[in-house]
Amino acid sequence: MTAGKFSANFAYNVVGALLPLAVALGTVPFYIHQIGLARYGVVSITWVLLGYFGFLDFGLSRASANALAKLGHASARERSPVLVTAFCCNLGLGLIGGLILYFAGNLLLLHVVKIPGPLMSETRAAFPWMAAMLPLGLLSGVTTGALESREKFLLSNALGSFGTMAGQIVPLICAYRIGPSLDVVIPATLLMRLLTVLISYAIVIRLEWPVRLFDASLLWARKLFGYGSWVTVSSVLNPLLDTSNQLIIGAMLGAASVAIFSVPMMLATRSQVFATSLSRTLFPHNSRSTHDDAVDVTRRATVSITYGFGMVCAPAILLSGPFLRLWLGHRFAMASQPIAQLLMFGAWSNGIAFLPYGFIQARGKPHVTAAIGLVEVIPYFAVLWFLVTTMGLEGAAIAWTLRVTLNCLALYGLSGCMPLHPLRMLPAIGLMLACLAAAMLIPMTAATALSVAIMAGLAFAILTYLLDPALRGAALSAGRRLRIFRGTPVPQRDSA
Repeated sequence: MTAGKFSANFAYNVVGALLPLAVALGTVPFYIHQIGLARYGVVSITWVLLGYFGFLDFGLSRASANALAKLGHASARERSPVLVTAFCCNLGLGLIGGLILYFAGNLLLLHVVKIPGPLMSETRAAFPWMAAMLPLGLLSGVTTGALESREKFLLSNALGSFGTMAGQIVPLICAYRIGPSLDVVIPATLLMRLLTVLISYAIVIRLEWPVRLFDASLLWARKLFGYGSWVTVSSVLNPLLDTSNQLIIGAMLGAASVAIFSVPMMLATRSQVFATSLSRTLFPHNSRSTHDDAVDVTRRATVSITYGFGMVCAPAILLSGPFLRLWLGHRFAMASQPIAQLLMFGAWSNGIAFLPYGFIQARGKPHVTAAIGLVEVIPYFAVLWFLVTTMGLEGAAIAWTLRVTLNCLALYGLSGCMPLHPLRMLPAIGLMLACLAAAMLIPMTAATALSVAIMAGLAFAILTYLLDPALRGAALSAGRRLRIFRGTPVPQRDSA
């Protein structure tokens, strides 16, 4: 993968994640205004259920992406059995999962969640449409894996963004034009998902032609499930470890404390879009390249994400208080500000950990990431309970940040991808710790916090330029295109 192609693929992944997020956030007020809080609450629970039942994919989307990436330059005849087997398996699992979701979700929504009486009939009528979305979600994972295995990230993100944004905008238009009812909004969402899946499969079949349904293979099914089963363990554990703190907070400190913790937690996880995009970009390359080349690429990317993501997280730590005061008011900000500061430091270390995590899975060893997660469960819950008991919400933030930081170190230790010159990382670690200490220990006005945040961002930018040849080269190349730097040689690539 050339530097230019890598930069372009990374940019596609970032935009492909941010654009649907912006549309989703922008449509929320209109949904609430048009269909009301109660109906929107039912829609939100639907997305939660679909997310939880996504584990029924059993890691086959990731497994097929890995297998197809290794066959990146193979003939269509060799790739077809992988693609068709993944399609048949996900279709079968999706249909079974849809039935399970129909009965389990129906029980939850109609008998556990408190839905106002007038909405009961709407919810009952809309729920079959909700359950039908699960098979479509599992099938879309196969096309995403097929496209990204060929490093067609622009096409993959265009289709994903179209589907997500159409699934937000078209149902809203239907609510305004037809009526603010769940049995209007949910079917419209399903139709947009179906349209996206049909377009995606038409494109993938054209790219992979000839594709024949009788190419499905039991041998490939065993291989995909063997890989995917371990991915499933990680897929179940990671959300559990990341969200269970809110359940424990609710049980120990009350529902109001959950809101104070969940908002900064949401901001911290959303900020990791750059790290997830980088890991996603590297996955097909690391799946098919030699071990040494994959290690070298991951090491250099580690330096880049450490400093590049630091330019986001360090200012975010310092500006957490002013932002929360502006967004949610002084009272809420006073309680959540220290939580946000601690969680943003954790988001930084967790973002770096995406690289060795993706590397290990790309090299065909998902059992390693699953084992790390299993080892963490009991110690993490013990530490979480102790710190919440003794320190309250700040204790919960410390427990999560400590877990993801140790997780990062364990992943690098087991992957062998720690940079060859680890001293390059020390300035970033020191600057992040300094920003966290300053934010938590020194009272600052909004103007002071903004000034210090700008200085921290500039410090990271200077360190990036001095210590990261990859980002320095990208900056100089971009500068020459904009005619800022003329005649400046791009630094040669070196080992991280």
